[in-house]
Amino acid sequence: MTVLAPEVEEFLKGAHVAALATLRGNGRPHVTPVWYDFDGREFTVSTFRDTQKAKNVARKGFAALTVFSNEFPYRQVTVEGMAKVGGPIDNVWRERVAMRYLGEAAGRAYVRESFELDVIAIRIRPVKWHIEGFE
Repeated sequence: MTVLAPEVEEFLKGAHVAALATLRGNGRPHVTPVWYDFDGREFTVSTFRDTQKAKNVARKGFAALTVFSNEFPYRQVTVEGMAKVGGPIDNVWRERVAMRYLGEAAGRAYVRESFELDVIAIRIRPVKWHIEGFE
């Protein structure tokens, strides 16, 4: 397991949009913006069950994720790792992540208005890290 510097751990707790990269069946890349959560061991992103990214992960079992800042000083954390499609994501998790990105009121409203959607997890266990912009 990789030991991260405290400033990198703090950065990953932020509300940064990440780019999730997976491989299509024909080998071409598929990159999508995602919200993420990191528990210290693996990254979790949510998606609808029938998305291209879920199909790609189920087929290939691999993904890369880049978390980056949009403001100077630019920083990024990129991981490559084993990925798997998990089961349904509960609304407690969805609400916690939505509040991180949208604020408390908007995050709760987002989940309340979309609680019936079929949302599943993609879990990425990093095997390779690339970190830039941190001291």
